[in-house]
Amino acid sequence: MRCEITSDPGEFWATTADFLLTDPVLNNVILVNVDARRSGTITDPAPASYLTVRDGSGAVVGAAMRTPPYPVYVSRLPAAAIEPVLDALLEACPDAAGLTGTVAEADALAPAWGRRTGRPVEVEMDGRIYRLDEVTPPARVSGTMRRAGPADLDLLLAWTVAFHREATPPAAREAGPEPIEMWRRELERKVAEGRVFLWDDAGPVSYAGTSRPVADVVRVAPVYTPPEHRRRGYASALVAAVSQAALDEGAVATMLYTDLANPTSNKIYAAVGYRPVADVRTYRFGRPATDAIPPSQNRAS
Repeated sequence: MRCEITSDPGEFWATTADFLLTDPVLNNVILVNVDARRSGTITDPAPASYLTVRDGSGAVVGAAMRTPPYPVYVSRLPAAAIEPVLDALLEACPDAAGLTGTVAEADALAPAWGRRTGRPVEVEMDGRIYRLDEVTPPARVSGTMRRAGPADLDLLLAWTVAFHREATPPAAREAGPEPIEMWRRELERKVAEGRVFLWDDAGPVSYAGTSRPVADVVRVAPVYTPPEHRRRGYASALVAAVSQAALDEGAVATMLYTDLANPTSNKIYAAVGYRPVADVRTYRFGRPATDAIPPSQNRAS
């Protein structure tokens, strides 16, 4: 196995897109983020790292990326690629905040990362990837969906902050300041592109965003309803309407992630037609012990 690292999203796309596009739902996070960065739609505050994994014949068999301040994200990998990938990632981004991947890859890489670096490692979230090909209409609720506009930005930012504070474990929140200005810029861009939606029932009561389509797949995220508006069917209605709108505009499928610790959201999405694809796990890396051996001196023999 051979690992190639680059900070150029265009170069990474050229070498790895065909592999990632074999499953544009499972690999959606990498595809969407690399596509946005190679087009200049998103720029990172610090250099990103993109990793391509090749087998002995030169065929691409895996990929990973790290776009600060987010954790490393890995695709599915052959078992023989785990050690080379770990070596390459520790070299490229030893200060990564954590790692996300399908369960087998995350479980193989993250604990080994902790052993190599002396950093404490803990599971931050168990999640599930869902795919929808056809919407199952939910029970009718009052209100209608509309696209968000510039006048909604202050509300959307407040709800985005609330969403992240609710979804992020305390230990992860304490790892650094909230990137509120980055969230604001993302919202401004997505609103301008018409990719943020509100459910309106005598005023906004729920919101959802969508990604740009890549390989005709659209990701729905985030989805947030303030506590005072919950248990009224707004999120179900909005997710169904947003998903249908994406299909009507040419997507072959929509997809989303859920937190398995939130049974309500998993039930909502299944009820409107989302079906499980794979389980994913996010690990959070803590601060290293002061006497930890540097990664370059602590490689497995």
